[in-house]
Amino acid sequence: MEFGVFDHLDKNDLPLERFYRERLEIIEAYERAGFYAYHVAEHHLTPLGMAPSPSVFLAAVAQRTQRLRFGPMVYVAPLYHPLRLLEEIGMLDQMSGGRLDMAFGRGALPAEVRFFDVDPAAARSGASRSPSRRCRSRIRRSGTAFIRPRRPSAPRAPA
Repeated sequence: MEFGVFDHLDKNDLPLERFYRERLEIIEAYERAGFYAYHVAEHHLTPLGMAPSPSVFLAAVAQRTQRLRFGPMVYVAPLYHPLRLLEEIGMLDQMSGGRLDMAFGRGALPAEVRFFDVDPAAARSGASRSPSRRCRSRIRRSGTAFIRPRRPSAPRAPA
């Protein structure tokens, strides 16, 4: 059996620099303890999560770990331009040596997508297409929610 961690990075009273530094030290400890994976939530303008840009935080995770798989619990797909997100994913996957796990979703709280002028109903209905639909030939499905590249991917412009 393998164990992983799902982290919200909830706001607390620490200064943010110290908060991030200490959380990254904890993630290093997860790897030393033999955990399989670490996943972080993406939340916006709420105290639920202090990683509104999961790729930035996970780039630090990639540099501090060697074996630990990691990823966002979901990238909130309606908030990203698909090409920009795929480029970030490709870069992060390369930086980690292929340890990135990916998942796409519509977001948990309607208010959070409204902050970005996205209609929550459109996000729920699938009107905001997932980036995975645009790159299906480059990825394979693993389970129902998570997808992993066949090999570390390279960001490139569409043909």
